[in-house]
Amino acid sequence: MSDGEQRESGRSRAIVALPGAGRDIPLGEAGLVTMKAEGRATAGAMAAYEFVFPAGTAGPPLHIHRTWDEAFYVLEGESTFLIDGEERIAPAGTFVFIPRGVPHTFWNASNAPTRQLIVFTPAGIEDYFDEVSQVMAAGQETLDAAIALMEKHDMEVPPSARPAYGALAPPS
Repeated sequence: MSDGEQRESGRSRAIVALPGAGRDIPLGEAGLVTMKAEGRATAGAMAAYEFVFPAGTAGPPLHIHRTWDEAFYVLEGESTFLIDGEERIAPAGTFVFIPRGVPHTFWNASNAPTRQLIVFTPAGIEDYFDEVSQVMAAGQETLDAAIALMEKHDMEVPPSARPAYGALAPPS
């Protein structure tokens, strides 16, 4: 089996994604999503992706998944998570599970890139990233655009002034 090849196994497919394999979804200056498993190969059961984002980069605005559970594993670097009002620093080797319905966000406040493996159950997040990538490529990325796409894809966004998918504002 070659890099990223998927082998049929009943309704779902076995997936072996070797290093560097997967479908890249660029998020401009916000980083790169590399899909390792997508719903079409898992019969909708789950999606997994690697997310690499630069130092000093904001992640998504604070949000709640209506029907998705989300798990993060920080592979390299350090992420900061805000989960249900509590801020947590997550260095490499940290695992974070966020069940549906829990408000959360994350960002990279460090001075080095961060690489995470993220798993969603059920699948579907890949459709959101495809649309976000198109909006960013067209130069239409705004907080309002990000919120509209998030709400279209299973997420609620409470009022928040923090930027999404871009450079973090310098400390005051």
